[in-house]
Amino acid sequence: MNIQTINIAIQDGNFEKAVQMCTEILNKFSQKINTEELKSISEAEVLFRRGYAYFKLQEFQKSLNDYNLSIQKAENPNVYSERGVLYFTVGKLSEALVNMNIALDLEPNNSYRYSSRAYIRAAAGMIVLAMQDYRKAVELDPQDAVAHNNLGLLEEKVGYQLKADKRFEKADKLRKEQEKESQMLTQKENTEISQIEENQLKNDNSNIVLNQDSTNELGQKPKTYQDALKHIFSSKEAFTNALKKAREVYFKK
Repeated sequence: MNIQTINIAIQDGNFEKAVQMCTEILNKFSQKINTEELKSISEAEVLFRRGYAYFKLQEFQKSLNDYNLSIQKAENPNVYSERGVLYFTVGKLSEALVNMNIALDLEPNNSYRYSSRAYIRAAAGMIVLAMQDYRKAVELDPQDAVAHNNLGLLEEKVGYQLKADKRFEKADKLRKEQEKESQMLTQKENTEISQIEENQLKNDNSNIVLNQDSTNELGQKPKTYQDALKHIFSSKEAFTNALKKAREVYFKK
């Protein structure tokens, strides 16, 4: 059992299983059982994943407890961010903002952190501050359609219609470009897979080719937590869905 098996359970939506696996590993840590598997596992990361699984099971207090313990073991901006999402989900906007601020302090050049805080600020009625955060987000990542779109929504709300229209136009253009690029990558991957399968039939050593090509070609998808967040959201539900996409990439690590 390792982090990857826990990640797979989370990706598959088997949150009860993820909790069980995390608990087994954490019990070994508490009993100070030295095994090979524990040498490559961080207790803080296991607590984070169990906390996330508890969150998905809507066991918010247990989730919060694990996030707190994870942060005590090692500071991680993603844990602060997820704890902020938890507080946001249960309606504690002040606590959510505090955690987003810490995550941003730890990663000051992360555009996603600004977008996350902007969304919560907007929900708390801090429109001007939210707009400032979105502007910083697009400054750091001009290709972020989410930030452009959401900044446009706020500009429209305060009466800057011309600016908002330009934001929406930019967001639509970026989204179409990203969709086109995604389709091209998918087509390339399918072509590579077909070629690999054809080579398998021709070459007894095709397993080597498969392993190499899978690593070099199929591993080129977004790898960072924030890069996965390329989904337009304008409501709490859509925000949650966007976070889900980002987490799916993060938990593939």
